[in-house]
Amino acid sequence: MGGILVVGASGLIGSALARAWRGRGARVVAASREPEPGPDGRRLDLAEPAAARALLRELRPELVALPAANPHVDYCESHPEQTRRVNVAGTLELAAAAAELGAPLVFFSSDYVFDGARGAYREEDPVCPLNEYGRQKAEAEAGVRGLSQRNLVVRTAAAYGWQRRPQNFVLQVIARLSAGEAIRVPDLLCNPTYADNLAEAVVELCARKLGGIFHVVGAERLPRLEFARLAARTFGLDESKILPMEPGACSARAPRPRDSSLLTAKVRAATGVRLLGAAEGLSAMKQKGEVPA
Repeated sequence: MGGILVVGASGLIGSALARAWRGRGARVVAASREPEPGPDGRRLDLAEPAAARALLRELRPELVALPAANPHVDYCESHPEQTRRVNVAGTLELAAAAAELGAPLVFFSSDYVFDGARGAYREEDPVCPLNEYGRQKAEAEAGVRGLSQRNLVVRTAAAYGWQRRPQNFVLQVIARLSAGEAIRVPDLLCNPTYADNLAEAVVELCARKLGGIFHVVGAERLPRLEFARLAARTFGLDESKILPMEPGACSARAPRPRDSSLLTAKVRAATGVRLLGAAEGLSAMKQKGEVPA
């Protein structure tokens, strides 16, 4: 059948990827645990490796994109064996099945493969995860890269944009402030990444048949607290209700990197895609004004 298989297509990054490839005229099969209606929507759960292999054998895609994961950092910390079945074992089973078909895999990793001690990480810097989620991503990265040099590892961070379930940080900020609630935000440094801009860069990497590791994040390194306040201003909400998280409030949760910012010279040189700053990305999101189809 060929075409592109996006695993995790109902999520923020997966849906942005599907739109970007379809915008270029590609045939996209959108797979997820809750698939979209129609012949190009298929059910797939990474925790069911036999089903994943069967779907790949049936579809024989030319390319597989894998943004699907359990991304809940605290849950990974408290349920490592359960989440490893998806984030490591499920990922590597899918990657192995793709390799058997000769199809390159695009695996989405995280800035959390670094401990945040210094920030401004390059692709070639050694990984040093601080929490279980980061350890799972680092292990999956190594396995995916070991299967094929054609495989692409995309490290990204703090992705935001419209999605049907308001799970990303910006939509949570909008929902809480719209309800008149206060929100406390840790003052950690990262690169907020507009999902549609991320998808544009990844689709271009794939068009150029590039493999290896690429950092694909927003152009600015910002504290999350400042980003939350910028989001509030962009959407006309009360930023005074955004408060810094109290010292020690995260002590019972998974540790977070203090500065997990990533450098992006490699992807910019490889694709020519301009990565957006936070204000530009939020403005582009606001202009869309709805959850895209």
